Amino acid sequence: MHAISSLRLKLLNRCCLALTLAGAAPLVPAAGVAPDSRTPIYLHRAGLGNVEGLKNGILVSVEACRLEKNLPPTPAPARLPSDDYLAKLRVTETEEYFDGARHATYTTVRRVAADPASGSCALALFAERHAWAGDVCGEATLGGSTPLGEMIDYTAPQASQPELSTQGAGRTACAGKKVDAYDLAGLPAEDAGGARCVWQSDVLAKTMKTAGLAAKGHDGKSPEADYCLYERQPLYVHNGHHELVVLKGSGSTEGDVLDQMLGEASAFLNERLLTITDGTPIPAERFSAAAVRSFVSQPGKTSLAKP
Repeated sequence: MHAISSLRLKLLNRCCLALTLAGAAPLVPAAGVAPDSRTPIYLHRAGLGNVEGLKNGILVSVEACRLEKNLPPTPAPARLPSDDYLAKLRVTETEEYFDGARHATYTTVRRVAADPASGSCALALFAERHAWAGDVCGEATLGGSTPLGEMIDYTAPQASQPELSTQGAGRTACAGKKVDAYDLAGLPAEDAGGARCVWQSDVLAKTMKTAGLAAKGHDGKSPEADYCLYERQPLYVHNGHHELVVLKGSGSTEGDVLDQMLGEASAFLNERLLTITDGTPIPAERFSAAAVRSFVSQPGKTSLAKP
């Protein structure tokens, strides 16, 4: 189904980020070998959209819905959610948990749009959810809900439905292979809102320069996606398996036509840290199949119609 395929693609993209940083050039030998991580880490991130773009996207959805239902065009400007509501809307939201061999990620993507199930194309808040939880060395549960595009399909809208599957670790998972530590010495760090982080592009640039190659580090005005890694522990390592510990993202959307039309690219590229804990015990339930099922089974639509 599309929900699972979509999640696999997202997970693959996340893995590719790690491979890019680890495999694009040899890491500085002085960094040594990364030891296994000892403390549990919890991260909560969210991305906010471009308010004007979000408003444009909502208006387009209203007119598309009315056209499909043979309703006349909106006679007056559509009643949109307030700018304050849209400015605070967590278009993307992610909770991530690391604890030894256990890892879990819970992601929500939200969109305000005209509801195809409403006779008058009233506004609703739609949510698509994805989750992965389990043992990186063994079995995990993969879950997803109906994609936004299918719920907001004005010809054949689909209700939000959960889908789950079980995933086994690959043969080479947790084989004890040594993981090179990231050499952060001398690199600029910044406050991510509760913890300091170092930009992935700066780590890669240092590595390339050490190898005699020209490289440029972090540029906040660049449209390229960049990720700020937890300074104390940029990699979470367990028996040869490793995950990036991302505190926030960066990517300029200046001049991005799609962001101006829909307002969502800003959120995906610029997630910000809301909460981090390091060393606080994490309930085992967060890594369970039951937690994944509960998460992706939440309602996919909330009405925003005013009484």
